[in-house]
Amino acid sequence: GGPSRYIERRGHPRLRMRHMPFAVGGVARRRWMQLMGQALDEAALPPEAAARLRDFFEGVSTMLINRRDAGPFR
Repeated sequence: GGPSRYIERRGHPRLRMRHMPFAVGGVARRRWMQLMGQALDEAALPPEAAARLRDFFEGVSTMLINRRDAGPFR
């Protein structure tokens, strides 16, 4: 029950836990964002929907970073 604000803002509570076995650093995050951006472009969603998804992906992908690498996070 209750509002779904946590999931709306951060994704499923176990999403970070599920990604822990994988090294997710700034380089991997940027590549994932690049691929998701291409997928959104190909999907040709209405601009408002695409913008909301991009914003969501930005936050979630940053939250999933669990390793430092040579590249900056963004």
